[in-house]
Amino acid sequence: MKRSLLAIAIATLASSSFAYNVQLDGGFSYFDHDNDFIDTDNQFDIKGTYYFNPVQSKTGPLNEAAFLGHNSNVYAKYTYNYMESKDYIDDFGNSYALAKDEREIHHVVGGLEYFYEQFYANAEVGFGRLKDESEYRFANAKTTVKDDYDVTTYRALVGFTPISNLLLAAGVDGYYGENDGDDDAAFAVTAKYVAPVGPSGQYVNLEANGTFGDTDHYEIGADYYLNKTFSIGTAYERQDEKDTDAVDYFTLRTKYFINDVAAVGAAIGFGDDVQAYNINATFRF
Repeated sequence: MKRSLLAIAIATLASSSFAYNVQLDGGFSYFDHDNDFIDTDNQFDIKGTYYFNPVQSKTGPLNEAAFLGHNSNVYAKYTYNYMESKDYIDDFGNSYALAKDEREIHHVVGGLEYFYEQFYANAEVGFGRLKDESEYRFANAKTTVKDDYDVTTYRALVGFTPISNLLLAAGVDGYYGENDGDDDAAFAVTAKYVAPVGPSGQYVNLEANGTFGDTDHYEIGADYYLNKTFSIGTAYERQDEKDTDAVDYFTLRTKYFINDVAAVGAAIGFGDDVQAYNINATFRF
């Protein structure tokens, strides 16, 4: 009898699923520019998400549990970017100066993602502050020029899920810059599809995002889940701004869940005159 009760207890634990209400994501990116101007370019990202109902991770990839469960949530994100130039020679007409530039960007975003039956909505607003500082060193003098300004970003999407693992949505994605009144309200679209690809627990995730305004930007990506815990994927981005050459960017990425609570990931990107390296982690409770 004791052996039977123990076997039942083990089977029950093995079949039970982990549920969570909070997810924290963080990452660090290093950008290596192939030019004689940029010396340092680093970025730190952190995101916290609170789900109104517990997210179950019993079936499907652990990384897609909230999407497959249609779990409504609120979230907040913070991004910090720091870039510093190498020393360069600046021509002032009658004289030359040894110069150096620094730039800092702080960006905070708050948002809501809502599922109701087949209806979907996503709304977010963000506030950013950009600080530019240029130092010029002449033969007998030194001067510093500073420029600080704020940027407001916003995004609103509505859509539907014709089937539970497919999302289609469209709306607006925009920003307003305090510095010179620069603004853009772009048409935005997004699509996501997660589906099994075999009887052994393998899945595929397909994503597409695009914004079309003064600057057109779109991205397509795919992730292959070898099992619930491990994925490998790739993405392609293209940005096309009027009167400038289009920019292409490729990414290879992977993510591994150590257990139901924690995951680690990495990515490497290749673009026009830039390579990027990212490490990231996820924690759930």
